[in-house]
Amino acid sequence: MKIKNIILYTALLGSMSLSSCADFLNEDINPNELSPSIFWKNEQDILKGLTSVYAALQPNMEWAIPYERYIVIDNYRSDEIKYRDDVTSWMDIASFNNDQNNSVTRGEWTNLYKGINYANQCIDNIPNVPDTDDDVKALKTQAIAEARFLRAYFYYRLYINFGEKIPIYKTQIKGEDSEFYPEQAKEGELVQFIETELSEIQANLPEKYDTEEEKGRATRYAAAAILGKFYMFRHELAKAETEFKKIIDQENTLFKLTENWNDNFDGLHKNNTESIFEVQFTGNTTGDHSEYNYITLHLATDVIGGYEEAYPSDWIYEVLSNDKTSEGNYSVRTLNTIMIDVPGCQPWYYESGKGYSDYHKGGKKYWRKFVTWKEGMSPYWDMSFFNIPIVRYADVLLLYAECLNDRGATDDKGKSAIDYINDVRRRAGVPELEAPMGKDEILKHLQDVERPCELALEGSRWYDLVRWGITEQTLKDHNKQLVENYVDTKHKLFPIPHQEFLLNPDWEQNPNFGK
Repeated sequence: MKIKNIILYTALLGSMSLSSCADFLNEDINPNELSPSIFWKNEQDILKGLTSVYAALQPNMEWAIPYERYIVIDNYRSDEIKYRDDVTSWMDIASFNNDQNNSVTRGEWTNLYKGINYANQCIDNIPNVPDTDDDVKALKTQAIAEARFLRAYFYYRLYINFGEKIPIYKTQIKGEDSEFYPEQAKEGELVQFIETELSEIQANLPEKYDTEEEKGRATRYAAAAILGKFYMFRHELAKAETEFKKIIDQENTLFKLTENWNDNFDGLHKNNTESIFEVQFTGNTTGDHSEYNYITLHLATDVIGGYEEAYPSDWIYEVLSNDKTSEGNYSVRTLNTIMIDVPGCQPWYYESGKGYSDYHKGGKKYWRKFVTWKEGMSPYWDMSFFNIPIVRYADVLLLYAECLNDRGATDDKGKSAIDYINDVRRRAGVPELEAPMGKDEILKHLQDVERPCELALEGSRWYDLVRWGITEQTLKDHNKQLVENYVDTKHKLFPIPHQEFLLNPDWEQNPNFGK
């Protein structure tokens, strides 16, 4: 069941553009294109359709779209980032000047609903494939579960960025009049849908995949991890703990921290023992394939031709600079997250005998995480094919520790919150925390030290601040650029794109934004 290199049948699966819905629904039907009634016939058709759903994670291969989703949307609002005055739509998000016409948030909305539509077509049509044998029957069950997982993940992203007042599509678009004018979800409806989907599908997803071609596909533990993070965002820590424990119970059998911290980001150790779910980039450039991203190009220094679109903030730079070993050396995660003028921080472009001052301007701070390349990885350094981590085991350990700390307890292994935090710290080579520590003290450590040091630039920080309820004060304390623009009752969510109100003027917009 090879899935990574199957040609995408985009003519069949369509392009659902909900900016506005009419763009998709008014398209003329091309008699030369495949239709669902003649496509879904066998095992290969199932895999082709499912591949298109996975492809929506990228979300498409236009110049900056992966950077916009996984760096701009997930990181620019946080206190980890300083940005270059370049792309207006990116700057507006980072400085809280964005509105309902912002092209990045509109694109994210559209791309997520495209992915949902691809998933719905699989969910609706895979049951029609004949059960020619037991293997096909089993594949159908698993493939539907994978499509439901991806659909739930796309809705999860919509929920944490756009809130609950969004349309829920549970079936494929058929061109009916009612699809022009969907209702917004009622309070609690989207929450229940995401929770139910991620819970139910776990029984039909495999624990792991045995072949390299299949690694990167959804497992029951990926579903548990996303559900756990969903619960954390909703302050339901008891439920989150249950989901994370499913993963932690597989420690040393399916999951464990990698021995080398940087194996998670160098592009050479993809889908490793720490990986729970990550977006796949194969690096394939043959034919019309462009299986790479430009994240390194956007973050790298202009000395080598990079765009320098974003830098570590002064705050995150200081936090990481204090992440040191007992001997006073910088930790492995510091050396591989930011550029520091020390011998152990050696990016690939440093020539022999040269160091920081030979390449970087005095006082300027640069990212090293996701700025990586090694000869032979891809034809050019700016064509990156490292995977993008969505959730890894270190993240789960720290979230589980937060759950244990919240109820002031140990788990059935007799381990406390501090024990799980120390698992992460031990791998980083930094001194372990010493008990006793109070509940508030442990939470503060997770907020100000452990999660920022371990997960910087991985898209966790902003959503952590929101769920902790400390966004405004933290941004002020850490001198976020143009923090004076931030309005707590407004900027926790993006506005629903303006185009949606052209057909649905009675929809309710998110607080304090115009239609």
